[in-house]
Amino acid sequence: MSDNNNSTSSADGTVNASVSTFVTALIFNSAVAVAVFGAFCITRHWSKRIYQPRTYLVNADIRSPEMPSGAFTWITASFSVSDNVLVDRVGLDAYMFLRFLRMSALLFSGFTLLAIPILIPVNVIKGVGVSGLGVMTMGNVAENWRLWFHLILTIIFSGTTVAVLWREMHIYTQRRHAYLMSEKHAKTPQSTTILVTSIPKGLNNRDALFNIFNRFPGGIRSIWLNRNPEKLAKLCKERDAVALKLESAEYSFVVSAYDAKKAKKESKDVTEVEPVRPMGRTSSIPFKGPKVDLISFYTEKLAVLNREIEQAQLEADASPSLNSAFIQFHNQFAAHSAVQTVVHPTPFSMAPMFAEVSPLDVVWDNLNLNTLTKKGRELISFGAATALVLLWSIPVVFVSGIASIDALISLLPFLKVLRDLPSAIIGIIQGILPPLFLAILMALLPIMLTMMSTFEGHVRYSGITRSVMSKYFFFLVVNVLLVSTISGGFIQTFSDVKGQGFSPIEILTIIANKMPGASTFFLTYALLQGTTGPMMELLQIAPLVLNFLFTKLLAKSPRQIWNVQGRLSSVNYGVLFPPQTIMFAIGMLYSTIAPLVLPFVVLYFTMYYFVYRHQFLYVYLQPTESGGLAFPVAVRQAYAGVFIFEVTIFAIFLLNQAKFNVIPHLVLLFILIVATALSYVNLSEAFDPLVTFLPVALFSKELSVDQDGVVTDGKDAQSSSRIQDEEQTAAVSLAGSEKNSSINQIPLLAIPARSLHGDKQEYDEGAEVSSQLPGIPTPNMSDIDSASRYSFQPPQQQAPPRAQPTAAPGSNAAVILTTQDELVDALDETDPELRRLQEQAYNHPALYSRQTPLWLPQDDRGLVAEEMSRLSRQGITMVTTGAGLDAATGKTQVSGIVFAPGEESRYRLERGE
Repeated sequence: MSDNNNSTSSADGTVNASVSTFVTALIFNSAVAVAVFGAFCITRHWSKRIYQPRTYLVNADIRSPEMPSGAFTWITASFSVSDNVLVDRVGLDAYMFLRFLRMSALLFSGFTLLAIPILIPVNVIKGVGVSGLGVMTMGNVAENWRLWFHLILTIIFSGTTVAVLWREMHIYTQRRHAYLMSEKHAKTPQSTTILVTSIPKGLNNRDALFNIFNRFPGGIRSIWLNRNPEKLAKLCKERDAVALKLESAEYSFVVSAYDAKKAKKESKDVTEVEPVRPMGRTSSIPFKGPKVDLISFYTEKLAVLNREIEQAQLEADASPSLNSAFIQFHNQFAAHSAVQTVVHPTPFSMAPMFAEVSPLDVVWDNLNLNTLTKKGRELISFGAATALVLLWSIPVVFVSGIASIDALISLLPFLKVLRDLPSAIIGIIQGILPPLFLAILMALLPIMLTMMSTFEGHVRYSGITRSVMSKYFFFLVVNVLLVSTISGGFIQTFSDVKGQGFSPIEILTIIANKMPGASTFFLTYALLQGTTGPMMELLQIAPLVLNFLFTKLLAKSPRQIWNVQGRLSSVNYGVLFPPQTIMFAIGMLYSTIAPLVLPFVVLYFTMYYFVYRHQFLYVYLQPTESGGLAFPVAVRQAYAGVFIFEVTIFAIFLLNQAKFNVIPHLVLLFILIVATALSYVNLSEAFDPLVTFLPVALFSKELSVDQDGVVTDGKDAQSSSRIQDEEQTAAVSLAGSEKNSSINQIPLLAIPARSLHGDKQEYDEGAEVSSQLPGIPTPNMSDIDSASRYSFQPPQQQAPPRAQPTAAPGSNAAVILTTQDELVDALDETDPELRRLQEQAYNHPALYSRQTPLWLPQDDRGLVAEEMSRLSRQGITMVTTGAGLDAATGKTQVSGIVFAPGEESRYRLERGE
């Protein structure tokens, strides 16, 4: 009798602990979320800089309107923006991230509406007696026929998810094509430029590269041979540091003339105080060396560095070139054709090639690595990442084990003191601390993963981002999803079989039965992440505190103020995307095992969609745009969640074969897994080329692309002027190829030619081109008349003589290769600075680096003007843009500018404006 009472008491305790865990987590997280949201509603009116900087700190074309007052106006303001306007303002990267959140919220909402009313009654009624929240899981099913409901919904959920992922990939490719072919993107240098890597020594020169790539339609505009000016780069880095020190010294000198305290002490007006030249030590060792006049010392040093750098830049062409080069064509069609071409007959030579490489996205230190070296580094990085995953499993197992204190005490008896704690404390330990500790552990990962990914040799920072994204997701799958799921089963398993032997079949059976009980951890995890997480993102507590601290106490000079008040935050998709895809995987895994998780997964995606839509429109600004390339990675990770879901369900059915007759279920699940695998293979085959390259058909006048990326028949919709222009450019180049007697000439296709009748396209039906197609060049064409590759002739006209390669003005490595004025100039002749930037876009930054302007506030006594005049005579640049000094208080104010002096060039280079 006492044994029965004890078992009943134990069961009641387990039920109470399970329910207490959930209820405590629900109340605690909801209370924190409400409190944080209340704080946001109050503080968002305190600081426009923190909560809506994109209403004034960005260019007008991407600026958001000011937000009206009200607790929920941040939602209405964000959702009043259409998708097309949203893409234009925040970019395709941010838009596709938001679209993934929206897709997930809608998908799991549908799952919830199906699973909750069907599976929870099936699980609860006439169950096997599982206690606590486990009564609503698949582990409580006692009858065979009930499992058909889980199987059917598994098939429905998997099939629906696959269909939705296919649809979203189709929409993404349309959006990406529209982005790449937009007029705005056409202004950027990356639209017509490719990066060629692993170039053999014999071909790593301008003439050889010209001979190979000029056969593409339109020909080559520029070639940049990559160099590694290591010494020059160090000089530029040193100059930047010296310039900031001189700026600080000059600011101290000017401000000392407006010292109100000193003026009051000397009974003088503040405008009569004499400025004091700052004195200090310049040694790198603190408190060592004599004190010197800092302005004189750093002025002389900066002037010397400016002269040395200018001379080194003039001599940069003498430095050895790397095994890579950037090649710019006259049109986008040629660039995308080139990267799809096999160029060199030797394996891993002149490959891979990359299109759409932003100058700001280049990892210059990795441009000299050959393909085999990169593969070796990737192998080493993979090994390091795998080791990190395995080592990290130890603390993760312990943290997740806290969610089941009874099982943890049974395994580790010395922790039995925890059992004497009040039930409320136990609820906090089990419901709040595990996900909180897990979140802290995960916060330490990005730095290590970024170091590994950089070591792999990626030539683009966006490539590093996607590599981090893959590693981070793999890490989360193992340490959050799998280990956290299985660890509770393992701990309980070892407790159950302790002293009874370790039969493998028995252990596996127990794990299969206990796995549904692990859903409590993910229930509280989704609850924490879906309530407190979005609200903390809205509140921006760390930027708010740091902004107040630096603005009031530390930021004094214009640059210091700008770094706090003017520099917008950005996000790292390599770190931001994986938590979303792992939550997607959690939702899939427990959709039929423990459907109670689903509403909280919906809450998670819905809340983050609302929040990040607001953040991208009003807070964040991305420095570079990849065109949404992180989205296909996210889709593959979502597929991984589907596979984990299906395999887990299959394993649960398989391990319950002795208890239920589930042979038909296993057959259907096996078919489902195979079908999902086939859909994944076909997804990659269908969309990978469309994501990487622009289809040739889009450059035809027979098709047009609207701003949504929808392709329409050219007979019904007129093609864009940009596509027509590129057709015309390609036509001129093709029609102008010289006939060569050593190559058979055949009428291959009708070549579009320039028309004298407005925008109408006409075709020269008698045009002939060489059987050596411009789209398929070969590396060695020395036996062919070079004039046929360097010149063009409009139909029925004499081809002009070949122009010799000439260096671009102000450029050290770029060479302009052209033959006619009408093919040369896609840059704005009325903006020489933009032209200079784009002509030097793919030089190493050190080759065209200019001194960062000293930035001082304009003052009433003209001290800054005097210093500016004095420094300019020594070749040192100083500006007062947007900065002024209040004579009464001696404080600096900065306003009316969007970019700090010297930083606008980065924006113009990225956007081509």
